Amino acid sequence: MRTLISSIILGVLLTGIFSCDKVKQPNIVTQTAVGTTFDSINNSAVSGFKKTLLEDYTGHKCGNCPAAAILAENLSAQYQSSLVVIAIHAGFFAKVNSEFPTSYTCTVGNDWDATSGFGVSTIGNPNGMVNRKVYPGFTLVHKDTWATTVGLAQNDPFVVKMDLSSAYDKTARALNVTTKLTFLQAYANNVKLQLVLTEDSIIGPQLDYSQNPDHVEHYHFEHMLRTAINGSWGEVAKTAPITALSTVTLTNSNFSVDSKFNDKKLALVAFVYDEITREVLQVEKIKIRK
Repeated sequence: MRTLISSIILGVLLTGIFSCDKVKQPNIVTQTAVGTTFDSINNSAVSGFKKTLLEDYTGHKCGNCPAAAILAENLSAQYQSSLVVIAIHAGFFAKVNSEFPTSYTCTVGNDWDATSGFGVSTIGNPNGMVNRKVYPGFTLVHKDTWATTVGLAQNDPFVVKMDLSSAYDKTARALNVTTKLTFLQAYANNVKLQLVLTEDSIIGPQLDYSQNPDHVEHYHFEHMLRTAINGSWGEVAKTAPITALSTVTLTNSNFSVDSKFNDKKLALVAFVYDEITREVLQVEKIKIRK
């Protein structure tokens, strides 16, 4: 595993930031949810406080990655609803071969991992990001900083409240999402909304250096990034200047959930981020079916 160098990390980050295109404010159109019999779920019980996003860049050929996954699980247990984890299979260690024949990569994960995105796997897995932000005194990605930076992130300002709801027809496999954003303070930059699906309890082979033999045939993958609902970089939710107490509601209807995914294990992850800096301002997670 290559040694992390802060200057390289920051250089990659800045490249991604300044290559981000400006997008005009979309026309928000109320759409009718598609389907007939819905599982309807919302986050109303937990929407009233700030949450943190931890992104774990990983791969099935990365023997040190299971240790990072355990760390992410421990943090998730510690912070519960305050922390959302996404495991992103991308880069060299996510490639397939005869021992690891199933690809767990996806378009959104590859786009995030590209040099025009964050380029995390070019530094080496396992690595990740906390709120896509560099906290004072820490590098952007190293897993050994996760515990401390997640703790620091708990003190980030609560900029935007996100009320998230889904209506999923499991027969048609049609997912309908409504997201209401309420800005609790003024904000100077455009913000974007990203919607993705993650899946738990996927079983497959994984290299794990903590085991003997180190080829684990029936490894359990959790929080795996599967697909994006509104593109790899989401959609502009609100253009600047944003005033305190302003609101916006976005609806994404009739997203077709791939039949390869186990919908009983799927979660909808929504996060709002600064279009310029890419810092994640708020994240929410709900299951799509009961």
